[in-house]
Amino acid sequence: MKKKVLLSTLAMAAFMSAMPSVNAVAADDSKASAVYDFSGFNDVNLINLFYKAYKDGRKYPTEAEFAAAGIQQSDIAFIRSHVRNKGIIDRAGRLIKDTYEKRNLWMNLPMGQGKDGDVGHPSTNFDYDVFSMWNYTNLFGSWNHGFFSAPASWTDAAHKNGTGIFSGIKFFDTTGGRPDGSGSWQQFISEKEGGNFKYTDAIINCLMYFGFDGINYNWESSGYDDEDVTDFHKGLWKKAAENGFDDFHCGLYCFNSGLSTWTSNALFGDKTGRTFEFMMNYQADDFTSQMKTSAQAAIAAMGTTDGLYSSTWFVSMNRSWTRLNADEYSKQVGVCLWGEHASSRIWSFTTGADSYDRQANYQYMQERLMSGGNRNPLDRPAISNTGNNWEVAEGSKEKPLQNYAGLATWIPERSTIHGNLPFATNFSLGNGDRYAYKGKKTAGAWYNMATQDIVPTYRWLVVKPGTETVSTDIDATFSLADQYIGGTSLLLTGKATAAGTDVVLYKTDLNVSAGNPYAKIAVKNGKEGTNASSLYVIVQKADGSWVEAPVGNVTGANWQEVKVALNGVSKSDVIKHIGLRVKGSDDAYKMYVGKLEINDDVKAVPAAIKDLNVEVKNEYKTQLSAKIYWNVDAKAQKRAAWDLVYNDEANIDHFEILYKNGENGKVSEISRTTTWSTFVGDIQFEENAEPYIGVRSVSTDLKSYSEVKWVKVTRGDVASLPEVPVADYPESKMNPACDGAATARQQRYVTDVTTTGALQNLDYHTDHPVKDGSQYDDQTALVLKVKQGQTVKMNIKGANFSDGLKYCFAGGWIDLNGDKQFNSAKIQDDPKNGEMLFFAGKLRGETPEFQTTGVNCEFTIPEDAKPGPSRLRIVFSDAWFQGDFLPSGLHNKGFSMDFGVEITGDNPGRGTSVDIHDQGVADEPEMLQGGTVDAINSASQGVSKVESAEGKFNFQNVEKAWVYDASGVLVKYLVNPTSFDAQQLASGVYLVKMQNGNIIRSQKLVK
Repeated sequence: MKKKVLLSTLAMAAFMSAMPSVNAVAADDSKASAVYDFSGFNDVNLINLFYKAYKDGRKYPTEAEFAAAGIQQSDIAFIRSHVRNKGIIDRAGRLIKDTYEKRNLWMNLPMGQGKDGDVGHPSTNFDYDVFSMWNYTNLFGSWNHGFFSAPASWTDAAHKNGTGIFSGIKFFDTTGGRPDGSGSWQQFISEKEGGNFKYTDAIINCLMYFGFDGINYNWESSGYDDEDVTDFHKGLWKKAAENGFDDFHCGLYCFNSGLSTWTSNALFGDKTGRTFEFMMNYQADDFTSQMKTSAQAAIAAMGTTDGLYSSTWFVSMNRSWTRLNADEYSKQVGVCLWGEHASSRIWSFTTGADSYDRQANYQYMQERLMSGGNRNPLDRPAISNTGNNWEVAEGSKEKPLQNYAGLATWIPERSTIHGNLPFATNFSLGNGDRYAYKGKKTAGAWYNMATQDIVPTYRWLVVKPGTETVSTDIDATFSLADQYIGGTSLLLTGKATAAGTDVVLYKTDLNVSAGNPYAKIAVKNGKEGTNASSLYVIVQKADGSWVEAPVGNVTGANWQEVKVALNGVSKSDVIKHIGLRVKGSDDAYKMYVGKLEINDDVKAVPAAIKDLNVEVKNEYKTQLSAKIYWNVDAKAQKRAAWDLVYNDEANIDHFEILYKNGENGKVSEISRTTTWSTFVGDIQFEENAEPYIGVRSVSTDLKSYSEVKWVKVTRGDVASLPEVPVADYPESKMNPACDGAATARQQRYVTDVTTTGALQNLDYHTDHPVKDGSQYDDQTALVLKVKQGQTVKMNIKGANFSDGLKYCFAGGWIDLNGDKQFNSAKIQDDPKNGEMLFFAGKLRGETPEFQTTGVNCEFTIPEDAKPGPSRLRIVFSDAWFQGDFLPSGLHNKGFSMDFGVEITGDNPGRGTSVDIHDQGVADEPEMLQGGTVDAINSASQGVSKVESAEGKFNFQNVEKAWVYDASGVLVKYLVNPTSFDAQQLASGVYLVKMQNGNIIRSQKLVK
């Protein structure tokens, strides 16, 4: 895999074209490609940087050394994880008794969509990959990131759930192992100094500094069995052990489909030490038939099968699953699923009518993959090597993976919930179309895996009370429809009965250490008046008995948080399971659960926040986005030499990100995270606002807080800033990180759209692609005028290229109810709700007429279409997978465009859906005691500016500056600059990032 520079020429050009003039202070820097700069995170360069520090007697580089290498602290903060992997509860008490207790699962998958750069990092795109099946996963592969560049947000999510995560993967070609265009990796790691391998300490120190768990190879070439390669990797394991790096992993995938006495030393290890955790290559696209002999070879070599995995490329799930339990030796071999290079196969195969539907289906898909087709590990379909379908025919009642037995058939569940109380969850998956605090919206769409809560141990263990007898009375699922804190909640639906139904959520080993145990739970049923919740919090004690605590009545339709005593649980008790019980009388039971906390009288003081910095992005008169990072006033313990403070060492559970207008303004929580950084998009305020952004730490006791550290975001001439762009409809554009994006920008675009039969027809023609690289063409100035009941014919044609739109799906929509959304039901299938005009294209095939005659469609405007202005949207998306074909969000290697629509008629228009969210202004967070404005920022109130004049860059109010060329390469790092002689720079466009106190801004310059 060739390492990409994040700010590519095209992306930078598009970014700069959107920026204001030289003298403005605004920075339209919010596009994902411009929020982060990971161009300095080249693996060899980083290793050499850590090697230099090692030679100087240090474990890590200084801030100045990082800066000189083009690596900023603002980006390090998004790579570096401070969440410790706590380890898991002993699996002797596993749910499925005939599984092998120590059998592990390695999910060798990508994260997000695309490769390297900003992929998987916090953003404003909520419709994104939120992997959540950590509860069965021992190792996660980070397949779309190079070494030392995986997002800290994903590392945090993995570690919360006891999963080891690789820092990234190195792909080799098949001609001798030359990775990333940087020369021979084999030669690089084999280099010695004084008889020892040169880079052993540097690699281990780099991993330990950033908080990663290891390195991962796809070594599909010769060289992995070289003696020096073997000795070098054994040395990594030994050095990790010397440093107390107990969670170190080193994975290998090569051509070998099995292990033998001849290959075990190179691929696995021997009595002298571990070489690799070995992922045995698939055999004829299937699990290897050599599991038994490979297990025997592993035991002979190292006395264990731990670290030996049988793999399959799960492009299809019709594999030889029966081989996994063929004999007692095969049962001891781990399982590895892999695919693909830029997007997880689970995500790629997931479809939906819109972004919300796809997000729901993505969780269903993961649950069927892990817990089996019935989404209950106690109710799994029989093992079958066929019929395990990712994709189902249109109109089929079968669901994807409905017949699959589930990985729980072979892999025991995992849980990290041990130690002392408390435990809490908001059922957050790490994304949302809004950020809510206690049910009310405080910020817009977001994505941040570090906000993901510890996932339920079982998905979903629904049983009759106190038994392991399956019940189908209640269904449990994650929901984006409503949320208490964050973006998602737990939704319980079905039938409440007098006998009751248990939803056992978490396997635990929690000590009640401080007495007076209680539960806090937030619920919402959407019903007015007072109604029985029919809900109980349940916990199981060590003696096997269950204690239930009634939630009581729900008063009103909005979110309600209640605190209930856990009578029957005492100090020194151990809690073994946590769940919910539905018991009552309601044939249409529906309840959202947005918080579940089990706590006692424990107290702990969290460390304070320091060095809070805000990098302003996307600044408008009444809105800005912010890249925020900070430090914590605590000393590292476990990794003191690497200056890596774990959150729990500082008594910190998570951080709250706060906003207020003015020093005495009302405070709102706009985000939370476990990383020491975050990105918050679209913070909205009045034009004359004085924005303050604050961060505070939340204690591990979940009821104590640090003081808020505030930064005043100084603003310049607000009048010169642009107005907030009016986004009447959700955007549709190409994922800039998708494979083939550059080709799509040149070859995949619409040239002609014409209609007949309307009151006013469209007659659109062009001979060139859009210029900004977004693959979205706004033609709303051209208006299609139609009347209720009118039939219209449309022809849409694309540019005729070899890799053009013929390899896409195509669809068209009209907003017919005025809700500023597009319903994906076809009009002819659902006349009362449908808004989709047409669909065309062939899965993994071509539709040549898209580029020759054009695609024709005929549609009739429904009689109840809402009169007034509307919009027509046309979307093309690559036909390799259907999941990215949606009327909004990111399409894959395609093209989209909008036209204006005006609907006339005398019939009443169809209604819009009801907004079920709580309305109004959110409450202030509790216990906002104290709070200080950062002293550094208080001393530096001026707004940073830079001007280009007579060959010089002249700076005002700048303490540090970074100058990038149009390709995203750092050309100069400056400290306390007033003027920089730019004669040495070529003529062109430059991006200058400037820091003054705790505020960073970006500006375009033309030399």
